[in-house]
Amino acid sequence: MSKETTGPGGGWTRRLRSSHIRFIGLILLLELLFGGALLLSITQLVRADLDAADSAIATEARDTLLAIARDEGDASLMSAVTARVSDDADGVVLLVDRAGKRIAGNLAAWPPNVTIGARWTKAMLYRIGDSAPAPFGIAAARLPDGRRLLVGERTDESDQIRQTVEGALLTALLLALPLAIVGAWLAVHIIDRRIARIAATAAGVGAGDIGRRVPLDGSGDSFDMLARAINAMLDRIGELLAELRTVTDSIAHDLRSPLTRMRARIDRAMETDDPAALRAAIDGISREADALLAMLASALEISRMEAGIGRDRLVPTDLAAMLADIGELYEPLVEEQGRGLILAVVAPVNAPVHRELLGQALSNLIDNALKYGAGQVTLSLRAEGGMALIGVADEGAGIPQTREAEALRRFGRLDSARGIAGAGLGLSLVAAVARMHGGRLRFIRRGDGFIVEMLIAPAG
Repeated sequence: MSKETTGPGGGWTRRLRSSHIRFIGLILLLELLFGGALLLSITQLVRADLDAADSAIATEARDTLLAIARDEGDASLMSAVTARVSDDADGVVLLVDRAGKRIAGNLAAWPPNVTIGARWTKAMLYRIGDSAPAPFGIAAARLPDGRRLLVGERTDESDQIRQTVEGALLTALLLALPLAIVGAWLAVHIIDRRIARIAATAAGVGAGDIGRRVPLDGSGDSFDMLARAINAMLDRIGELLAELRTVTDSIAHDLRSPLTRMRARIDRAMETDDPAALRAAIDGISREADALLAMLASALEISRMEAGIGRDRLVPTDLAAMLADIGELYEPLVEEQGRGLILAVVAPVNAPVHRELLGQALSNLIDNALKYGAGQVTLSLRAEGGMALIGVADEGAGIPQTREAEALRRFGRLDSARGIAGAGLGLSLVAAVARMHGGRLRFIRRGDGFIVEMLIAPAG
């Protein structure tokens, strides 16, 4: 038998596997990525703007000297270079001949890292008289006679601005990390509270509090939608449990009478020696057993349909032809009661149906019309709104509107049916068949009678 290790290392391992730690770590990682990207972007933009400004200054000074050399000659160029050396304390200028020998300026020699053709470059340069190098932005050009001209401006201020901006952004990023941790913890705390309500409801329902529901805050967010879905599921479970209790009570009640009769017949059979009486008792017991088996089979069939079993056996069917066959089968029985059977098909309708179950449902409706109805029985078929509507009508009073739910309940029997053989499962089975076919059962009352109508979807 292995023992779980609960040392310090195991505790930290469990904490690292926690979804809270992972969520906070994810937020921190996103914060770092976003902050780093923002820092890099702003730094690049600031650097580009400062470099553009430095480049413009150096390029403008170079172009000015080139214009003087082109328009006014070498003497004016030498004077301008000399003036720039004396007047611009932050500038650098150098004029060299073809061999690179210094002609004028405040640099001793041409910097090796400055090439002609580069629009603008930066370099650390020692000016004549300086004790330390300084950063300069340099623009260089070649004169028509082969001489080279270098002009530059110190970039200390630009570099300082760049460093200040980068430091400020880095400081802001570092300060944002604790705020991100606090924000992540608050987000986890809020999520925990919402989940805790759901977990508490699930625990309460698991402990037997079936009426408990997840509180809603009305925000309509994902947690609220989840809570509504869970509450709807719990409502359905509650309905099924209530129906199960009702069915269980009804089965116990309805089984009592036939079992009591069977026990009485068995007792009488055991007390008699008359073969005829014994055979009559056995026949009675057999009829009671058949009725019990039929009732249980119907209840099981309803449960199977509500579980969705049988949907794979739906086949396209000509409903008009199917109703004609059922009408032909029941016509002799209807005529024996002195009543008539009418087939009213408005238009041919095709739909995918389970032929056996639909036939059983229609047989139940016709049997009910013959047992509890009056006058002519009408089988009708029509299409409406993409649905196939199959109706069984008679000229009786039908089911009172206030007792429809009771009539549809399993083993539910109205007072008018108490004296007639049956288990109270006929309409329950019909409703289950309609639901299995994507439809429902409805009752229609008209001046000339009562109609039970099945809606089947889809109609083809």
